[in-house]
Amino acid sequence: MDDLIRESMDGFDEVWRRVTERPETECAGKAPAPEDILTDLITGEACAAQVSTALARVCRGEARQTLARHAGQAKERLRRLRAEYFIAAGAAAPAPGPRPMTEGHLASLRRLWLDAAALADRYEKAAGEAKDAALREVLAAFARESKLRARELRALLVASF
Repeated sequence: MDDLIRESMDGFDEVWRRVTERPETECAGKAPAPEDILTDLITGEACAAQVSTALARVCRGEARQTLARHAGQAKERLRRLRAEYFIAAGAAAPAPGPRPMTEGHLASLRRLWLDAAALADRYEKAAGEAKDAALREVLAAFARESKLRARELRALLVASF
């Protein structure tokens, strides 16, 4: 990268602020509000609860029990996240819509595993961004639970073959 391009990129934030006529504080990296962080996590947990419940209905044996347990835990985390949202925002959290299952049960189980791993990463990131110590502790605990859930789902997926 030559010096001319580097200089252009270094001054971009200032130019963007002038063009959009926004105050300088908006151009700088601003920490997201707790309710913004929690909305994404609420959507992830609602999806996990819905898909786990649906898969528990079609699977058998140990897989059914594990998925039913995961669905119950996801519903409990969802309840707690909604409470944390209310504490942070003073309003009820927006209700996520239903997620239709359009894949077979193995593909859905794989998607659930991938989503659980991604949700664990989002919990860790949110815990790092949370300013409130109580919220940070809750999110860190949910990150650990999501990692465990992802490992269990991967084991179920492997056992399905």
